[in-house]
Amino acid sequence: MTKLDFLYTQTQLNEIAKEIINLSLQEGASAAQVELSESISTDIEVLNQEIENFETSHENQLLLTVYMGHKKGHIGISSIKLENSRDIIRQALDIAKYTEEDSANGLLEREYIVTSLHDDLQLYAPYPVNNNELITQTKELEQIALDLEPSISTSDGASTTLTRYNFVTANTNGLNHGYQTSRYSKSLSLIGKNTQGMQTDYWYSSSRIFTNLSNNRELAHKTVNRVKRRLNYGGYTSGKPAVIFEDTIAKSIIGSLIGALSGGSLYRRLSFLNDSIGQQILPDWFNMYEDPFVINGLASCYFDNEGSTVARRTVIESGKVQGYFLSSYTARKMNMRSTGNAGGSHNIYITPNYEGNLESLAREMHNGLIIIETIGHGLNMVTGDYSVGASGLVVINGEISHFTDNLTIAGNMREILQQIILITQDTEFSSVSCGAMLINSGVIQVSIK
Repeated sequence: MTKLDFLYTQTQLNEIAKEIINLSLQEGASAAQVELSESISTDIEVLNQEIENFETSHENQLLLTVYMGHKKGHIGISSIKLENSRDIIRQALDIAKYTEEDSANGLLEREYIVTSLHDDLQLYAPYPVNNNELITQTKELEQIALDLEPSISTSDGASTTLTRYNFVTANTNGLNHGYQTSRYSKSLSLIGKNTQGMQTDYWYSSSRIFTNLSNNRELAHKTVNRVKRRLNYGGYTSGKPAVIFEDTIAKSIIGSLIGALSGGSLYRRLSFLNDSIGQQILPDWFNMYEDPFVINGLASCYFDNEGSTVARRTVIESGKVQGYFLSSYTARKMNMRSTGNAGGSHNIYITPNYEGNLESLAREMHNGLIIIETIGHGLNMVTGDYSVGASGLVVINGEISHFTDNLTIAGNMREILQQIILITQDTEFSSVSCGAMLINSGVIQVSIK
């Protein structure tokens, strides 16, 4: 990891991008945008103290989009050298000739393009770790976990990943900016055994800064505890109980909400939240904010994938929708303006209304089910109907009693969102900050497979 470095400086990428944009115009494009990127990644996977995979890659990529009026051509290659760039541009233009004209096609409007970058968000922190140290740390993570708990004697693997990224985006509307980022992660998966057979669970840590990752002992304890809670097995009966979504699952519920408020579904009229601006879709205590400027944030950015300015904003206030997630294309389709979300959302924060952790929320629920795993992607975005396989923890008289699986949970996402009672402040740092979520009884149907 320490021996590899980027081949290009930001200035060099700026110059190459500028040249490609100029050549695109010379070759007949009415407009063009190019992204040049480098990524350096090291992945280590260990299983039972043996190295399963050790891979370092250095990849370059050129993504070029050209327009001929409202016709669009796109091409990507794994090289950012200027050699043969005219041939690449001509191929993209040839693609554009055969595409259907779409009046919404085009670059982001010039007035929305970022002109100056926000103060340093500290998204890039290279870490000079050598390969031997990485291997030692990854093996240590696995071994600490196996030494902690006799009932968990088998590993399903430990891994460490280090990635650095360097890019520039330029277009014919005056954009030519880029920056460097880093992302580090480590994970651990363990196997335990109960009366029903083998049970597995995992945990991970992710950060822009290597030294901010959870230490090995902390991560090992967390993973062991997640497996142990699966080993006391019991059954469950069908019904419509109160349900808690553990924070990992609650974040996926918020992900479904973001998807329903995103332009790709909205302009096609394929969202259960069509025309929801100003509508009360959540309880009046619920607020959702987007902040692209979180220091070290996993989804922080200086501009979106089109070069749009981004800003802190309130997406949902007192349960009412204040805005959507739109790119320039989807905004044109809806006669709106881009919200700077080409490429997705940026650091979502949900305001909690309950001070406590998962165990105290279980006491608040008294009787019901904590969903700790879902299987499948069972959301119909048009109707909001939701159905997935699930595993969970049964709560009896405020105490977590046992683990159960082979469940199906079903409901309608619009009603689920409206019936959120409590959200805890206890959550892991991620691009979506949302704690465990308690849903009223009578909303989610639980069935045994």
